Parts: sequence; C-alpha cells; structure tokens
Amino acid sequence: MKRIIAAMVVCSLLAHPVFAVSRKKVAYVGGTIESLNRYKKEFEGELDLTSEKMLVLKVKDRTVEVPYGQVTALEYQNSTEFRVGRASAASGLAILTLFNPITALFFIPVLLTARQVGKKKRKRHYLTVIYKDAEDKSQAMVLELGKNIQQETRAVVTARSGKEIKVIMEEPDGD
Repeated sequence: MKRIIAAMVVCSLLAHPVFAVSRKKVAYVGGTIESLNRYKKEFEGELDLTSEKMLVLKVKDRTVEVPYGQVTALEYQNSTEFRVGRASAASGLAILTLFNPITALFFIPVLLTARQVGKKKRKRHYLTVIYKDAEDKSQAMVLELGKNIQQETRAVVTARSGKEIKVIMEEPDGD
C-alpha cells in the first residue's frame, strides 16, 4: 500500500501542463465565444490573415470571423514559464521509493537541486481581441500565438483594425 501511495505522490509531482501551441499555429485559450467554450480546453487552430476585412480563426470544426472594423480593443501579453528538468531525478526517486522508502529520503535534496540544473525557459504569447458581434454585443477571445507568427499577427491586426495594442507587462517573479 505504501508503494502505491508513494508512486501516486511522485506522479502528481511530475504532472504539469505540457500543452504548448506549435510555432506556426494559434490556440483559442478562452473568451466569450460559446461555440468554442464548450470544449472545456484550449486547442490549436489556424489564423487566416489574408482577408483585408476580417480576422478569421479556424479551430476544430468552427470558424470565427471578426470584422476588423468591429474590433474595440487589443491586448498583448507574453509570459515566461520555467520548465524544470526534474524528470530524471524524480524517476530515480520513484524507483527508490518503491523498493526502499527510507533510502529515498536521502535523495530528496538531489530532487530539489535538480531545479537549478535543468531549468528551461518557455515564452508564451497571448493576444486578446475584444470586438462587437453582429448583434452589437461585446465579445472577447484570448489567443495563444505561436512563436513564429506572433509578431506578424500583431502587426497585421494593428494595421487593419486601426487600434493600438495595449501591451501588458508581466511581473518579474524573482526567479
């Protein structure tokens, strides 16, 4: 029983969100679009910027068209996340815990210091588009932009909508 509990604890330590949008894709993260909110998770799609009049988001089996003239506000935020390379140390700790729980206690400092050794940075880019729909209702969608398309997307949306993007700076976390 102790081995099962120990394995569950180690697995919960390793569990973290691994979803990251592809470099040339976009992900609908959230907003007020009910047809997309029913999926309960973020998912990848494509952003079509070829139209001069509309911003077209294609995700799953849905297409959302936002006329540039109806855009009321734009916000951009990037966030830096640190992915910690604890997997190898945690795997070793899990195996030790299954066979000898007391020996594993000596390796906990190794697991804690592995954070400094295996630190990797990942930057995420978020664009929030606030607009009026056909019924003159205010709508919003938060998009995670891929690394390779974020700069072009911001430039095109700014130029065609005539709205300046409000840049929200992230607070440094001291790490």
